[in-house]
Amino acid sequence: MRLSNLFLFAFLVLLSSCSSKRNVVYLQEIDNYKSKSFNYADHIIKNDDILKISIHTIKPEASAIFNKLSDAYAANTIDLIKINGYLVNNSGKITFPILGEIKVSGLNIIQCQELIYNMLFEGGFLKNHSVEVRLLNYNYSVLGEVNKPGTYYNLENNLNIIEAITTAGDLTINGKRNDIKIIREINNKKRIFSIDLTSTDILDSDVFQIQSGDIIIVNPNTNRVKNAGIIGNSGTLLSLLSFITSLVIIISNNN
Repeated sequence: MRLSNLFLFAFLVLLSSCSSKRNVVYLQEIDNYKSKSFNYADHIIKNDDILKISIHTIKPEASAIFNKLSDAYAANTIDLIKINGYLVNNSGKITFPILGEIKVSGLNIIQCQELIYNMLFEGGFLKNHSVEVRLLNYNYSVLGEVNKPGTYYNLENNLNIIEAITTAGDLTINGKRNDIKIIREINNKKRIFSIDLTSTDILDSDVFQIQSGDIIIVNPNTNRVKNAGIIGNSGTLLSLLSFITSLVIIISNNN
């Protein structure tokens, strides 16, 4: 191999390395991004959801019959927290003390709170009370090229894709950042979305907010797929190239 050709090869490898860097950096146009108003959507209750419902009154004994005894928020695990929840059955209903079965599927959290509040008030059970409803089994799964794949639970509704991936330990260097797949159930049908973490467009995307039940898939990038063989990565390739260059120089000097 001629020395000039070897240096040309080295240049092309370095150029390729710079090109791949553009596929690694997040939110690359962030300096030019103009902030837009964004509101997190409220969760829509569906079958198999588990709800924490708390009734509050000035005198706790007045609402005691409507509240479960143990303190769910003092529990240390999500399983213990769920014990205090109300399961939405296959008919979209929960069974609530005194009020009996209540249809809640299809409602958002605020609508559910208002429904239970009005039923307690109009039924003459309570006055000057408040109702708090929270989703206990909010979960999402992350798999593929992340450092900590798995299923994660969250007690807050306002979770976005960046926070979800951060919880999973961030993408590995081999993760395909410009084509993250999100599988989401909408109206009992599975839909697949694709987002680009290298672009600020995700900040205004309909799937920026993560919904309960979402599945986030991070596929391997092109380099990872191509380098799955004997040359493990670009670092190994550069080391090999350096060795060949040194070898060529030694041979040239000996001639």
